[in-house]
Amino acid sequence: MQLFNTHKELIYEAVEALSSRNFNSVYIEDIKDYSDEEKESGLKAFQLRFNTDFTDLSVKTDEWVGEEVSPFLQTGLGIRYPVIDEQTLINNAKKSSNSWKNIDIEERAGILTEVLERLKDRFFELANATMHTTGQGFTMAFQSSGPHSCDRALEAIAMGFHEIKRFPEQIKIDKTSGNFSYSLKKTWKPIPRGISLVIACSTFPVWNSIPAIFANLITGNPVIVKPHPKAVLPLAIVVSEIRQVLKESGLKTETVQLACDTSANPITTKLAENPEIKIVDYTGNTKFGNYIEQLDKITFTEKGAVNPVIIDSTKDIESLIQNLAFSLLLYSKQMCTSPQNIYIPADGIKIKDGNVSFDDFTDRLQIAVNSIYEKKWGPSVMGCIQNDKTLKSVKEISMSLGKKILDNGSFKMPEYDSARTQSLKILAVDSGKQEVFQREIFGPMVFIVKTENTDKSIELALRGVNQFGAITCLVFCTDFMKSKEIEEKFNNAFVPVSFNFSGQAFVNLHTAFSDLHVSGGNLSGNASIVDPGYITRRFIWIGNRFML
Repeated sequence: MQLFNTHKELIYEAVEALSSRNFNSVYIEDIKDYSDEEKESGLKAFQLRFNTDFTDLSVKTDEWVGEEVSPFLQTGLGIRYPVIDEQTLINNAKKSSNSWKNIDIEERAGILTEVLERLKDRFFELANATMHTTGQGFTMAFQSSGPHSCDRALEAIAMGFHEIKRFPEQIKIDKTSGNFSYSLKKTWKPIPRGISLVIACSTFPVWNSIPAIFANLITGNPVIVKPHPKAVLPLAIVVSEIRQVLKESGLKTETVQLACDTSANPITTKLAENPEIKIVDYTGNTKFGNYIEQLDKITFTEKGAVNPVIIDSTKDIESLIQNLAFSLLLYSKQMCTSPQNIYIPADGIKIKDGNVSFDDFTDRLQIAVNSIYEKKWGPSVMGCIQNDKTLKSVKEISMSLGKKILDNGSFKMPEYDSARTQSLKILAVDSGKQEVFQREIFGPMVFIVKTENTDKSIELALRGVNQFGAITCLVFCTDFMKSKEIEEKFNNAFVPVSFNFSGQAFVNLHTAFSDLHVSGGNLSGNASIVDPGYITRRFIWIGNRFML
């Protein structure tokens, strides 16, 4: 209970934030608030791992693997990770299960919050590890795997704590029925489902996985973390920190394990299909996600999406274009929340003093995108392409399918001459060419679709939702009734809508405690981070009665 007492105030504040939905960023996201010493220490810690074995997990093995390549350097990191066979992973998890599930919720919450407080000291190590495995620019890598991930993990801890404290552990009732009286003791136990498997992606290995890891742990389930073989280090750091705190707390470190494999010899399917695995969390492509959802397991998925932008009218066209350009460029459109299809009426966008024609809009967007490339910080915003497959798929899209708006090939990344980059490709197409734009393109490819009118834009955007799912929908509209119509139609399709974003509010970004990530109601995924169901499906309430 010592760790719970240490972090009690933080935990209860987090529980309160779940209900208020106010901004509640516990971990500082602004790099400027950190010292140069912290930045240098994190970089050094990362660099010292080159061409070494990752021994921080303290596991015994005769096999080590590693195939991470920096998208910035396009050279291997040389880091190897221990391989543990499937059955050993399962056996270890089973052995650790009772000790973890039998401690009370306060102790669990205290231990897990302690992990986050220690990860604070490793934010810059995580930033470099994430940058050189995913291709994210440094600032995004720092925020996504550091403070933003820890906020999401704390959110999962708080929701788990809240749900498990929902019912009393026990009560006594006295009941009289006619001439007969009796007393009962009633108890309620949250019983964990069992061993959980968290399957990570290569683009956001920590941000997308840490809520699942902590949701499983707070509800008493042991966790096997399966990192993508191209992005292991960020999760290896997180898992090693969890194991260290478990060890210091006198608990079995095998409560959390890292399951490393190679692209040539993957173990994901074997683990997912193992009957001892009861829960599977997955982030990645739609095809494999659909397979995961068909398993006889409790599953939580986040898959691909075709996120629409509907532009009808605006009070400030320049603000709209600048905001949209940044959203399109962020991490070279390798975010599951990035917009892909922009729907605009053929007669243009209504503004205060008239309208902006379709062609005028495309010209302005091209200029805005190019201006970001030219800024000193521009290339870092876009980052690198994580892998060659994404790069190839984007390059193969023919610009002859419509009107080419932008296609500048690769761009220079300052300080990294070998960086794997691809500038944003923008293609304008007529709404009749649905075979061109009604598909998911992961990476820097955007379609601007000319429609008959805004109603047609809505119809086409919803068709994309029904075929592929959507995580975000960005709408620019000054007509109140039309906005309400759009809100209702997309909400009924279980898609959240962001209206008239400008400045630093970007549709790509979801904030812990205040925003739900993925609705769980359309084809983009079956779970929402972090709503109550994200927690309660991981355990079962059992009520017992004792005659006194």
